[in-house]
Amino acid sequence: MSSNILVKRVCKLCKVLFDAKTTVTLYCSDSCRKKAYKLKKKEEKITSSNLETQSELIKPIEQIFNKPYLSIEEASQLFGISRRTIYRMIDKNEITFAKAGSRTILKHEDFLNLFEKPKPIKPIREKRLIPEFYSIKEIEDKYLLKYRRLYEIIKKQNIPTTLHLGKLQVSKFHIDKYFKNNRTDNTDIKVWYSVEEIIQIYNLNRDQVYGRISEYKLPKQRIGKYIKVSKIHFDKIMKVEI
Repeated sequence: MSSNILVKRVCKLCKVLFDAKTTVTLYCSDSCRKKAYKLKKKEEKITSSNLETQSELIKPIEQIFNKPYLSIEEASQLFGISRRTIYRMIDKNEITFAKAGSRTILKHEDFLNLFEKPKPIKPIREKRLIPEFYSIKEIEDKYLLKYRRLYEIIKKQNIPTTLHLGKLQVSKFHIDKYFKNNRTDNTDIKVWYSVEEIIQIYNLNRDQVYGRISEYKLPKQRIGKYIKVSKIHFDKIMKVEI
């Protein structure tokens, strides 16, 4: 006995609302049903074709995977890494190689072993606490240099700094270490030349004087706007040059 009850459905193909006789009716008409069937078969063919194509593409990879030795191109294709990266790995002795004429031959096993080697863990360096700091003025007074030059040293040498009450503080340890390695202690020097005196005594021009001061890292000090250079140190290098 058939039912006369009509069920509201939406056609799976044309999305039109229609009256269906059953709750499982999918299409509003025989025309939509046939069109849907054709579309389904077409999609099945496309899927089948794609799978066939994918299989053809995979075949060379499968053949390469079973080879004990690989060329550079094969290794690049198999492991998805660039030729340049492979050459860098050879330079670092991470993989072995052999030459067959002009061809470079690699061991497949070496690449597989890379994944088994544990990566070394870099030790975490403990941060050293800095107990003492200089103020900028303390450094200027102690080492006789201007702030601009001091700022260049701090930036170039990456010397630790901090702020205290809004004022810049510089690591005492790092500053003292820098000047110990780059400047002679001036405390025992009693006699100093001015640049003008050196020019007159040694018949040098100003650039030659400053060039020697810089080259030999001669002890110097600033008095007002004038530079004073250790007499004993400058005389010593001039005797050596003569």
